[in-house]
Amino acid sequence: MVIDSKQYRGRLQLDRDGLLWHGRHLLISRLRRVRWEADQADEVLGIAEIQVGAIVAVHGARVPWGHLEVDGVSVAAARRVPDLLQALPPILGPERVAWLADRARLRFRPAA
Repeated sequence: MVIDSKQYRGRLQLDRDGLLWHGRHLLISRLRRVRWEADQADEVLGIAEIQVGAIVAVHGARVPWGHLEVDGVSVAAARRVPDLLQALPPILGPERVAWLADRARLRFRPAA
């Protein structure tokens, strides 16, 4: 799961076309960037039975209904993210998680 944290003031709005706005700013490019990051992680890890998900954790601003899905990205109030993660069904056992963590350590480069 890729989780991007954003600080906004006020509230987010979902228009009738399903587009997410913060005031006058359309958030489609930010959501696409997070989805792209998740896709990159998915490609680097290269595990067929796993798809890396994307979440934007919003601090400060109100998220409509507390959580919504836009363009394949979950957008949620930051305080709700732990509950979203705990609600996901378990996909991997402990041994597979350890193997995947080792694979990630080998394949991902440190941030500059």
